[in-house]
Amino acid sequence: MPFRRNGPLFALVAAVAVVAGLFVAPPPPAAAEPAVQWLCRPGSLDPCDLKNDRTDLLTGKTHPATVTPDSAKKADCFYVYPTVTDQPSLLADKKPVPSVQSIARFQAASFNDLCRVYAPVYRQMTLWGLSPAMMASWVGNRDIPNTSYGDVKRAWQKYLRDDNKGRPVIFIGHSQGTMMLRKLIREEIDPKPELRRKMVGAFLMGGNVMTARGKTTGGDFRNTPICTRRAQTGCVVAYSTELVGLPSLFGNSSLDALSTPMNLPTGPAFQVACTDPDRLSGDYSPAAATVPSRPYAASMIAFLMKVSTFPGDLPTSKSTWTTGPGRWKVNCVNPSGFHRLHGTPVVPQHFNELPLFDSHLVDLNLGIEKLHSIAAQQLAAYR
Repeated sequence: MPFRRNGPLFALVAAVAVVAGLFVAPPPPAAAEPAVQWLCRPGSLDPCDLKNDRTDLLTGKTHPATVTPDSAKKADCFYVYPTVTDQPSLLADKKPVPSVQSIARFQAASFNDLCRVYAPVYRQMTLWGLSPAMMASWVGNRDIPNTSYGDVKRAWQKYLRDDNKGRPVIFIGHSQGTMMLRKLIREEIDPKPELRRKMVGAFLMGGNVMTARGKTTGGDFRNTPICTRRAQTGCVVAYSTELVGLPSLFGNSSLDALSTPMNLPTGPAFQVACTDPDRLSGDYSPAAATVPSRPYAASMIAFLMKVSTFPGDLPTSKSTWTTGPGRWKVNCVNPSGFHRLHGTPVVPQHFNELPLFDSHLVDLNLGIEKLHSIAAQQLAAYR
């Protein structure tokens, strides 16, 4: 069911944004924060360590878990999570709060049979700090996003120094996490051949990865292309999902609020990337939304999922993961300058969209099996 802009949910979201702008505290002093803290890291029991057994609510089939020890994983994954903290400040504390742990289960944990997962905790810009009322107050101040990015960059440097030991790397990010990885790859990996060779691939979802118009490079990255074929390595998979096609913060290079303060390319000379997961995976079956069966931690994101993305509650089963009953045929579209991955329902599932955000909350989970397949094929082809 499409979201009605004059409906009660729109009014609620708008009210939350305004209230957020009235009660946001100043960011905490940087000196009080530790240099690097890991949300997920090999050798610890963390939210990225989930079994991969899954039940499909449409077919009723259950897929048993497979076990891959860390010693058998040929690559590492470096994951940066999206905006999930609703702390009333511009920047979050560097703490693995429940909402941060939940999103790591929701996203990164599905790749842990392919790679050892490293995920730093970082002082991200909060949901409150990114509300329209607050963004208007700081959008010209690069110190805010640079604080967040500094945490991610230091974690990457520490990982390279202490843990990488020559291993190939897959980057995974969503939303604000993708913004951080766009900047990290642009500044730290793309210009350096020895680090580009380490990159198996990057999954940069829901964060407006830029290319020159009609090109695979020339936006965020000079040397690192977006992926165009199966088993291609050293490239970027990127898209934002939509089901209805409302105007959005995602998909249009001229309506990109965060790239400028992060010193990233934006504007009409560029195009937001949309890579076709069907073509890249070789799987042309309709996509489904797969999520952990464990409830998402109580938070603003959980609330928004409940009233919008999954108004009938998150799919759940006795398995660790549950695939919902809906199915969508996906393809990249570009109506009115919004370059996004559109889902056409094949098997309907009650699914709303947030104004300006489309189906952003499940960019990674809608068709996550295809993304997993792409990563597996890249790993098999990597030399």
